[in-house]
Amino acid sequence: MELLLALVVLLVLIVIMGLKIVPQSRNLVITRLGAYHRTLDAGVNIIVPFLDRVHANVPVNDQVLNDIELEVVSADNVVFGAQLLVVYRIENPEAAVFRVNKIDDLVIGLVQSLVRSELGKVELDAVQSDRGSLNLALLEALEDAGKTYGIRISRSEITDVRLNETTQKAMAEVLAAERERRAAITRAEGQRRAAELNADGELYEAQRRADGIRAIAHANAEANREIAASLEGANAQEALVFQTARMQIEALEGLAKSNNAKLIMLPGGPSNAFREAAAILKDI
Repeated sequence: MELLLALVVLLVLIVIMGLKIVPQSRNLVITRLGAYHRTLDAGVNIIVPFLDRVHANVPVNDQVLNDIELEVVSADNVVFGAQLLVVYRIENPEAAVFRVNKIDDLVIGLVQSLVRSELGKVELDAVQSDRGSLNLALLEALEDAGKTYGIRISRSEITDVRLNETTQKAMAEVLAAERERRAAITRAEGQRRAAELNADGELYEAQRRADGIRAIAHANAEANREIAASLEGANAQEALVFQTARMQIEALEGLAKSNNAKLIMLPGGPSNAFREAAAILKDI
């Protein structure tokens, strides 16, 4: 009876030892007699006691490394510090356990090497202004490197770029010079545009004056033709003389009304115009 009880107790102990409950987001790497045997997923699993052993308890959820720092030399020979955030996941626990000793150290080493390589291809301005493209390039390079070790790097971000005091001062001077250059260009363009508008205004004014002169000339010519036609052709010459004399008289009248006119001297031409107009009116 005691032997049977001992056997039952031993059997229960063996079952308990062989029963493995794996929590969610974890995997158990099992070895049998020292060699890799299989990987246990989340849930209830059975192993062979004394032959199988849990070699590693591996997390398979996302792991975050947010304190990766390194010094980088850009393509324009500027030394700056970069801080990165990396998110990775172990997809092949066997490779992650047996191919590398410390997975975090591996990821940090890969990130530092590939980041130096990628950022060394671009200038500092591109690092600061186009981080999106750089992050994508880094992610592609890190994904290829991580497959060998059974990990998948799902995110890589340049979270901060730190410049030393000398570089910051030089960049401030460059930015100030660039702002002054743009301001000078803006002022020059404004002056050029103002000159163009002024010239367009003067041209428009001259065109309007010319149009007015042409309109007056056409009106006078039409009036002369009407007068000549009304005098039946024989007196056309007298009509033109009369019309000319009338225009001279109107011009003299306007000159006499001017505020600046203090002294009016009549040349022989205008006085003759009075006499010619009077003679024509007498004949009519």
